[in-house]
Amino acid sequence: MIVLSGVFCLTVHNCCVSSGTGNLSKELKSMEKEIPLPYNDDLSEILKSRASKPVSPKFLQYEPFLDSVLLQRNMPLELKYLPLSLSGMRNDYRNGDRCGLWAMPSLVGKRYGLNINDSIDERMETTASTEAALEYLSDLHNKYKDWWYAILAYSNSPTSLNQALVRNGEKTSLWDFYKQNLMPDTQVIADLIAYVYLANEDSLTFAETADLPAGAMTLAEPEKTELAASQEHNDSSVQKYKIKKGDTLTKIAALYHVTIAELMEWNNLENDKIFEGEFLIIKK
Repeated sequence: MIVLSGVFCLTVHNCCVSSGTGNLSKELKSMEKEIPLPYNDDLSEILKSRASKPVSPKFLQYEPFLDSVLLQRNMPLELKYLPLSLSGMRNDYRNGDRCGLWAMPSLVGKRYGLNINDSIDERMETTASTEAALEYLSDLHNKYKDWWYAILAYSNSPTSLNQALVRNGEKTSLWDFYKQNLMPDTQVIADLIAYVYLANEDSLTFAETADLPAGAMTLAEPEKTELAASQEHNDSSVQKYKIKKGDTLTKIAALYHVTIAELMEWNNLENDKIFEGEFLIIKK
């Protein structure tokens, strides 16, 4: 069963992580689905450390929603633990330019259709940010053909991943990224593997002992509040345009009677390259 107390159950967790190198490696292998869970000698200590730190009970509230959207997109269910790894399941998370449940950079958020301005930041809204994050992760997976590369590119940047692969070679192991600090944020490797393992062992602990309120196991009701708040703060003079095959900034600027310079300014574009499936903000 899942332990809902903030108290660390030593008996349960020591049983989980002290079964020996061979057993732990086999257990991880048996849990693998679409995302590999490679063993490393540091894992026992990592698992004990993560198991002793209760996580946000919001994960229980949002898990059915995350399962649903991942299944709809035919994406690995293990990705539902990524917000735990990136932000601790905090919608108000901020670290430099990264913000929200999915710790998303502002430029990525805007490119994937989120409203980010002085009055609203949809990176802090669960439904909108999740859709944008999963679309971005899907695009990264299509690019790299590897879920761990997609996760590392997301949590750092594609440029950072490309540079690491050039410096260290494409045969660099996942744990080499972590142990050699080949990118700014490789902590996501240890955290994600630990959360997947602990969840499979029903050994996650949660920070609050109080029962969740009735209806909290579905996301529909809290999301209505978020969407209403979004509409209240939305600037009616701003709209989103989804880029289609063959589009250029010149064509889109002519369509909306704006300048290319304005499109670039509104969307924080450094050049005129745009990509099919992404979104542009258009101000009337």
